Amino acid sequence: MLRTTPARWGVALATVGASALFFPGVAGAAPPGLEANAVDNGGCKVTFSIENRTNRSYTMDYWIDDEPLTGPDYGSGPTGRRPPLAAGVADGTPASPYRRDIEPPFHTEKQVDLKAVENLPNPAAATHVVHYRVILGPESDDFVPEKTTTVTGCAAAPPDTGSGSGSAGSSMTPAGLLSRIGELFG
Repeated sequence: MLRTTPARWGVALATVGASALFFPGVAGAAPPGLEANAVDNGGCKVTFSIENRTNRSYTMDYWIDDEPLTGPDYGSGPTGRRPPLAAGVADGTPASPYRRDIEPPFHTEKQVDLKAVENLPNPAAATHVVHYRVILGPESDDFVPEKTTTVTGCAAAPPDTGSGSGSAGSSMTPAGLLSRIGELFG
């Protein structure tokens, strides 16, 4: 019969602690091969970024609000828009075997102005929900599932009514009006 004593517990805890020191992958979770993020910059702009700890390239896709995914299907479902943002790999990184533990990670980022995006859904909206993910690349274990961020500052500026101070008010006098007509036809 095995007896448990405080001394034996101490030895067991010391062994576990030493294992964590010498074999960190066993005791703690390793960071993922890829991390993908998007940050609202205001002014209807978003910055996408990828931290790549692998020795391969991956590509991010995104979609805005409730627009359908209509991009090519490369085997993991239809894709959305591309920022374009592909995860970079540091020069000189060996291509094989596949690795997901390269430190420091290679950082890639791209800013997108949603006002300049072709076929922007809900163009009059003040905010847009941007969905993004990484499902295009060589190793599905390192794909990043869908995430979202809300992008602000997208409402159009109110039109200038000319009711402020300055010459706009004075141009509506009869003389100012005739001057403006003359500019148009002059």
